[in-house]
Amino acid sequence: SPAAYAARVASAQAAIDAGDSYEVCLTTTFGASLKTPPGEPLAWFEALREANPAPHGAFLDLRTVAGCAVLCSSPERFLKVDADGTVEARPFKGTAARCVDDPDADAAAAERLRTCVKSRAENLMIADLLRNDLERTCAPGSVYVEALAAVESFATVHQLVTTVKGRLGAGASACDALRNAFPPGSMTGAPKRRTCELIDGLERRPRGAYSGALGYIGADGSADFNVVIRTAVLSGLEEGGAPRIDVAAGGALTALSEFATEWDEVVLKARAVSDAFFDEVDAGDARAAASPTREEAVRAR
Repeated sequence: SPAAYAARVASAQAAIDAGDSYEVCLTTTFGASLKTPPGEPLAWFEALREANPAPHGAFLDLRTVAGCAVLCSSPERFLKVDADGTVEARPFKGTAARCVDDPDADAAAAERLRTCVKSRAENLMIADLLRNDLERTCAPGSVYVEALAAVESFATVHQLVTTVKGRLGAGASACDALRNAFPPGSMTGAPKRRTCELIDGLERRPRGAYSGALGYIGADGSADFNVVIRTAVLSGLEEGGAPRIDVAAGGALTALSEFATEWDEVVLKARAVSDAFFDEVDAGDARAAASPTREEAVRAR
């Protein structure tokens, strides 16, 4: 609920004030039971892809092994490794809603994001974290920031995106780069290890696939993985199961964060996914809505 999330925001900011973290990526989950078995999860993914197109989407059908499916419309690349050893990370931090029906307002929203002190601070801290993550695998002196906090626009949001690049060190592989950079820093905060400990205490439940990474490793040594955001998980798909949909969303908290703004950002991100399935969710099971105008879509918990 908003009240529970507000309490967690306050706890995270207390940890920041105490010097335990600079930035905490706090998340929450919205979910609802489905009216009927959902049928083919691929059809749901296609609906999501149409409603929220993104360059790093992914579909994972795990019905036979776990009774679930992961439907991902992620705009964010976690880590790419080319066959020649070039490594690229593109962390997102800083979000603003788009005004697609009003080009002038949309451009103004992008400019406000570009100059927002709090959003740029979020991005800068994660850029520095990703530089450190890549330096654990890359050749000394090869890591550099190609673009810092650049505005990129997607179907529903503007984002601040940083591009960090490097070159694999001698004897290092794509698997080494992935291992040394995981979990994605844009979904943890900084410093990573201590902030993950704080998140574990604040969220009190596993995130599941959300905030992980989906991708591939090629036979030529290349790899490309996303960050699992803007994602729905269909579960209870086994015979006799209780089908439901869950959508997680979150945002980075700093000393400058204000709860109302953070909650609006969480709802914006969740609705980018849930609105694609609006007619598929059982409103009768809704207890608390993420948004007064989308009570049928998601249940906050």
